[in-house]
Amino acid sequence: MSINTLQRRAFLKACGAAALAGIPVTVLAQAPAKLAEDEPIAKSLAYLEDASKVDAEANPRFKSGNNCGNCALYVTADEADGFAPCRAVGGKLVAKAGWCKVWAPA
Repeated sequence: MSINTLQRRAFLKACGAAALAGIPVTVLAQAPAKLAEDEPIAKSLAYLEDASKVDAEANPRFKSGNNCGNCALYVTADEADGFAPCRAVGGKLVAKAGWCKVWAPA
C-alpha cells in the first residue's frame, strides 16, 4: 500500500471524526511546514536549501546537478513557490534547489 493511500485514509478518518465532533474540516487540512536546516532530521540528512553550498568532500554521494527538484522523493505535483513535500522527511516542505544525503534519481 502506498504512502499516499495511507495518508489519504488517515485524512478521511480524521475528517469523519471531525464531522462527528462538529469541528470544521479546514482546521485539519493545514499546509505542511518547511523543513528548517537546523532541525535534527535535516542535520542527520545534511539537508541544505541550496545544493550549491553542499561540501562535496564531506558528502561524497553529492554530484553536481543533483537537487531536490530532480529527486524521486520530491513531490513535484505539490510544488509551490520553489518548495514541495519530501517523502524522506514526513512530507515537510523542502526547497527545489536543496539537497540531502538520501537524494535518489527520479
